[in-house]
This record gives sequence, C-alpha cells and structure tokens, in this order.
Amino acid sequence: MSKILAACLLACAFAIAHAAPVKVAAASNTEPALNEIVKKFTAKTGVTVKVAYGPPVALASQIANGAAYEIYISSNEEYTHKLQAQGRCLGEPRIFGLGSLVLWSLDADFHENGWLEWLRQGKGKIALPDPESSIYGQTVLYSLNHYQLAEPLRPRFVRAPDVAHAAALVASGKVAGAFVSKSQVLDRSRLGKGHWVEIPRDSYPPIRQTVALLTPAAGHPEARQLFDYLFSPESEKIWRAYGYAKP
Repeated sequence: MSKILAACLLACAFAIAHAAPVKVAAASNTEPALNEIVKKFTAKTGVTVKVAYGPPVALASQIANGAAYEIYISSNEEYTHKLQAQGRCLGEPRIFGLGSLVLWSLDADFHENGWLEWLRQGKGKIALPDPESSIYGQTVLYSLNHYQLAEPLRPRFVRAPDVAHAAALVASGKVAGAFVSKSQVLDRSRLGKGHWVEIPRDSYPPIRQTVALLTPAAGHPEARQLFDYLFSPESEKIWRAYGYAKP
C-alpha cells in the first residue's frame, strides 16, 4: 500500500511540475506587487505563471482579438467589463484594490509639503502615462484640473505608454518628475531614491483595479486557483503593502 501511495504522490508531483503555466496579462502598475504574489503562489503550489505586463488597453485589445490569456488584471474596470460583455470572461470581474496616484522626483528641491508650488515653479519636464490609453494618465489630468494646473503644465508634459515607462524616465534623469502609481515608488528596487507625494484622493475618481478570469481558463483549474489566490489574505496583505487601498 505504501508503495502505491508513494507512486501516486510522485505522479501528482510530476503532473503539477509539468502542468501548463497559467498565462496572465497584467497592467504594468501591478508588476511590483504581482511578482511577489506569483512567487509565493508558485512556491506554495508548484504551478508556474507567465505574466505579460503592459498598458491595459493594449492587453485588452489582444484578448478581444483572441490572445489565449487566462487572467487579465487591469487598472481600468471599463476594460474588464467590456471583455465580459463580449463573452470572454468566466463570471464577474472582481476588484482587488484602489490605485493611488503619486508624484515622484529625484530633484533635491522637491518636498512633500510643497509639491504644488514645485509644479508651478519648476522648469523641468514632467512624465505622465498617456491619458488616451491609461486610466492613470486620465487621472493625472483630472487631478491637475482640480488644482487648475493642467493647462499651465501641458507644455512640460512627456507622455509615456504606462506608469512603468513614466517611472523609468525619472530613474534615468530624463524628466524632473513623473506621475506614477504608488506601487512604483514602493517597489523594493526604488526605495530610498528621490522623494514622492501621494496625490490627495479627493482630487480624482477612484481607480478600481480589477481581475477577470477569462474563458481560456475553463479547462485549466490552476488558472482558477491563481484567480482565487489573488484575493486570499496572503495576497491582500501584499496588495496593501504596495499601496492598493481596500475597495
């Protein structure tokens, strides 16, 4: 009996080790937190995960055109609900957190309490995610309109495809500052570099970060397992640590 049990356990371990990886398409702002969550998930289950990061509008377009992703993580709930309306989701998309908008700079003259004056008086370029393809970019303009700064700052804007590219422009010194997600400045590789301020939430609409389980996951139980794990207490702790507020 013990030999049979051992053989069964070995067969199960072999099956898990050789199962097809779960394919995920995720908004780039989630990368720091999601990398940590995926690492823990794989260590716990033995299931491998392949994540493609990018602007959520581009990823949603790929999915709508038949890309075989099994989970889609978006910074814009509009995209997940459109995919659901197209019949590409298994069930209702779920919100895992609320995104936070941050202004980040390596400028020694940038201070948290004087960020508005720094924007008004500064002369350097300011990077922001492209408002035409990024909810974070749209949120920047909404917030700056709240402070009557959108038009005065427009000549200084440098558009980036997403928050990851905007953050990279600051890190490389090509811009004086950038509007990015809080998760970018809390990324372990950037802690202690520069200064940042969280833009007051009452200056922009909520950024509802959503997850959708897609139809290719129907025959892949490990995809459902990862989807559920993204909402587990363990994952929730990581989401909150990277600045995603409780919805």
